[in-house]
Amino acid sequence: MDLPFKIPDLNPAQWNLVTGILVGLSLLLFGRRLYWLMFATVWFLVAMLVTTVFLPPTQESQWWLVVPFIAGIAGAILSLFVHKTALRFFGALAGAYVGYHLLQPYVVDPWPWVGLGVGVLVGFLMVMMVFNGALILLSSLLGAMLLLEPMSASPEVRMAVTAGLVIVGCAIQTRSRPKDKKEKD
Repeated sequence: MDLPFKIPDLNPAQWNLVTGILVGLSLLLFGRRLYWLMFATVWFLVAMLVTTVFLPPTQESQWWLVVPFIAGIAGAILSLFVHKTALRFFGALAGAYVGYHLLQPYVVDPWPWVGLGVGVLVGFLMVMMVFNGALILLSSLLGAMLLLEPMSASPEVRMAVTAGLVIVGCAIQTRSRPKDKKEKD
């Protein structure tokens, strides 16, 4: 059976780029509403970060890719059933990923892991204190970082572009807030 459209013939690196851009844009613009996608992405990225340290990527074994994929699916499912607790855990994981990648260009080994630890604490506390705002900020940050992943530029330029994208993402997400249920009736 032929499909009514042709699937592009892309290599894995190109698929990775296209997927990263689509997920990054989705999180940047609609992260608060697509919280399950945000959870899946964070679980996938953190599992990928940890897995590549303990299971270095090889051609013979694909476990380094299977484990993060399973973690991403588990994160999405968990977010649908255990919403508040999962959001706090998401804040910690998102903070870890963002903290690690923001400090990585500026510090030498083993200090990037300090960024991960500080990020965990800051992300968790942000979600605990300012729930909606933290969700919008973290999803915008995560989306911006995914969009800039393939960008090869100096850390200063990457930081400036990330800040600009986060401002745009936060502005769009706060303008598209759903109305209160009482106002709808």
